[in-house]
Amino acid sequence: MSKNYDELGKKIVEKLGGPENITKIYHCATRLRTELKNLDIVDLEEIKKINGVLGAVSSVGGIQVIIGNDVTKVFNVITKKYNLGTSNDSGEKIESNKQNIFSKLLNVLSAIMGPAIPLIMCSGLISALLVILTRFGLNPESSTYTIINMVGNAALYFLPILLAYTSAKKFGTDIMISIFLGGIMISPVLIGLTEVGSYVDLFGLPVRTVNYTSTLIPIILTIFAFSYVEKLVDKIVPSSIKFVFRPLLSLIIMIPVMLCVTGPIGSYLGELLCELMTSINNVAPWASVLVIGSLVPLLVLTGMHLALIPLVMTMFSTVGYDNMLFVAFIGMNFSQFGVALACMIKTKNSNLRTLASSCALTSFLAGVVEPTLYGISVRMKKPLIATWIACVVNAVFCAIVSVRVYSFGAPSFFTMPIFLNPDGTMTNFYFAIIAIILTIVVSFAATWLIGFDDSCYE
Repeated sequence: MSKNYDELGKKIVEKLGGPENITKIYHCATRLRTELKNLDIVDLEEIKKINGVLGAVSSVGGIQVIIGNDVTKVFNVITKKYNLGTSNDSGEKIESNKQNIFSKLLNVLSAIMGPAIPLIMCSGLISALLVILTRFGLNPESSTYTIINMVGNAALYFLPILLAYTSAKKFGTDIMISIFLGGIMISPVLIGLTEVGSYVDLFGLPVRTVNYTSTLIPIILTIFAFSYVEKLVDKIVPSSIKFVFRPLLSLIIMIPVMLCVTGPIGSYLGELLCELMTSINNVAPWASVLVIGSLVPLLVLTGMHLALIPLVMTMFSTVGYDNMLFVAFIGMNFSQFGVALACMIKTKNSNLRTLASSCALTSFLAGVVEPTLYGISVRMKKPLIATWIACVVNAVFCAIVSVRVYSFGAPSFFTMPIFLNPDGTMTNFYFAIIAIILTIVVSFAATWLIGFDDSCYE
């Protein structure tokens, strides 16, 4: 039976306090993410009870409603029905007195990075597949290799442009000017200046020569600064000449700000993150995956895993691999397959069996865990314990054998090539397979032995 998305969207908006309470609404792969004027009037428990909603959490200054794979359909219904788009232009400010700085930062990262992550993962998977094609005889000197390699690196190379767009949406700036600034950051001319020296000058102002491809902090800081510059320019430029002179004056101000201030600061922060991670890996390479792998269910439940994306992106662009977040997600993603599989086989409840079979396939094949995590693990509680046990076991194993991910992507059956080492060795790949099998076995056994109460599916 097909879902009534109109009714589902209507009920969600109603429990969120009505369309007038929604300041911004957007979505990721499985969640509706909202920013609200007043969180106190939201009925979180009632949202969780809505048929078609897998769960809901109050997080990073807003409400996240977990829908699953149909989130785009629900999002489209809501935005069309209530004419919300991705933001409410009423001018009213979100009540942020209850948000700390960390929550605000997570909210910003979620809005900016979320839309770009699927495309980055696709490029990462193409790069991983190129490794396979090379091992099957594709000539690295051929034009075919060059083109595929170009596509595989495109999302990271053009990351400043992608994030310029999403940052403009988040900060409410002119999208075309923001993208233009992102394009300047990766201009071959600007990159070529790195050969001249560490610094050049712009009318006497020091410009640090940096290759901004594959970076994210510089462009986010730049568009954030532009959001204030744009307001200033709007006040200065008369309405009669705004069409031309507003973008012109904006660029006259922003070019030196970007090249002399926000860009260099962002690059320094990125280098600092990289040095910090390198130091940890040099002293105790097992520490990062052990800590994050043991906490990954909590990170996903609260959305805090997004805070680690800048560090992961920095690692891929510098050392060429991640031994932290995506390695921990072996435990998260495949534990949900083991949990769902155990529930599907053990339960006598037809509703749970149907849900579990769908969740098992989604987790195993695509690495999308929210349907299982919220629809099964959190809802019945005991499977969440099994999830945690499996994640800790995976973290310990990966810490011991130093499993790495060489292409940006969440672990799943279809993304297994991300574990292939470009140098041609297979040891890391084999260890990753062992980690996956171990995670599935432990999560399945723990779910079966601990048991669960499936009466909530009646």
